Formats: sequence, structure tokens, C-alpha cells
Amino acid sequence: MLLRVTSVTTQRSLWIVFCLWSAVCLPHQGCINALVMAGKVMLGDPMQTSAFEMATGINLKKDEKTVLVHCTSPSLLTDEFGSLNGDIQVELLRRMKRQGINTLSPDKVSEVLDHYGGTFDPKLLVRELDEPVDYIMHIQLETFSYESPESPDLYHGNASGTVTGYEVRGEGDDKHVVQVFDQSFTVVYPTTHPVPRDRTPEKVFFRRFVDRVTDTLGTSFYDVRTAELFAN
Repeated sequence: MLLRVTSVTTQRSLWIVFCLWSAVCLPHQGCINALVMAGKVMLGDPMQTSAFEMATGINLKKDEKTVLVHCTSPSLLTDEFGSLNGDIQVELLRRMKRQGINTLSPDKVSEVLDHYGGTFDPKLLVRELDEPVDYIMHIQLETFSYESPESPDLYHGNASGTVTGYEVRGEGDDKHVVQVFDQSFTVVYPTTHPVPRDRTPEKVFFRRFVDRVTDTLGTSFYDVRTAELFAN
């Protein structure tokens, strides 16, 4: 068994080195994609363990944990992008469900928070929710923009924020939360060069950028194939 684990680890290391070399030496996306495909043929396509499991030892799917996900952002972003929090939250929950992770309905979370003023509070959620939950994940989006600083005629998405995870412990009146996970994230889309506005409708680019942010967030909670980490 030890030999098998060592083999998989070595294979994953070779794959990462191969892809990093490709990204540095051949910056054109077509060349990178071709080399990634070649790497899959030679080295296989190993899975990257989720950041949450690496930090806590808990596999949310295999350990059959129920997860609450809530996304927030500064008022400056909500004023500019409207449903951004909801868009990211819905897409992330959809991906988590597709990966077999049990999730709590966002409607139940919103009912509790709205009743008490709308501010995110994991202690409040644990106290007021009737549904059982094992972990509370708070996505805090700090920046989000897609106008390129090089030119207003180009799209280039940039987003950043943090993911904070709380474990629910205790029973009844003794139920409480303990922070067990904290991770920063940064997303640049595309990773190669900006996209001219006249080639892509704004709504289409916005949707693609939200998808990329959500895919990045997903790596915190479930395993992904290593090749997906190098997608454009």
C-alpha cells in the first residue's frame, strides 16, 4: 500500500512539474493545451485533493458531511453587480451537489439572516437553524472586476477573497462553531490575454468569469483532476 501511495504522489509531482514547465516555456494557450494533453497520455490524469481535506483531513463527500455555503461581498460590489453573491453561491452549490456533497438549502439560510438584519453570523445560524449541519462555509468576495486596466475596450477578469470554514460542534444548547479552515483565493480570467469587447457580449463574459470563480472555489471543497487546474 505504501508503494502505491508513493507511486501516485510521484506521478502527481511529475504532472505538476510538466505543466508548470509548459506554462513558463510556452505561453501560448494552444501550445499549453497540447502539452497538457500530451502530459495526460504520458503521466495519466491524477486528482488534486481539496484544500479543505488537506487542511482538516475531512472529505466532505466520503464522510457524508452536510455543508452550509453563504457568499458575501462589500456593498460596492453588490451595488455594481447586483446578484453577484447569489450567482456565485448558486453555481457553487450546484457543483458541490454534482460532486455528491450534501448541502443545505440557501433559502433556509437567507430566512434566518434576513430576520436578524442580514449580517452573516455563524453562531446565529447554528442557534436558529432547525436543519442539521456539520460545516458552515463563508465565501467573502473582496474584489471583482472585468474591465481591463490596459483599455476599456478589453475584458480581463480579476477577483479575490477568502473562504472561511466553521465546524459545528456540540448538541442542543451546547452547540457552537469553531473555525477550522481559512484560505485566500485569486482568480484571473483569462490567464493569457484580455478579450476584446467587440468579440464577446458583456453578459457572456460575465457568466464565463463567474463560472471560473466558482470553479476555483470548488477546489476548496472537492477533488478535481490536475489538468483542470491549468485550464484557461
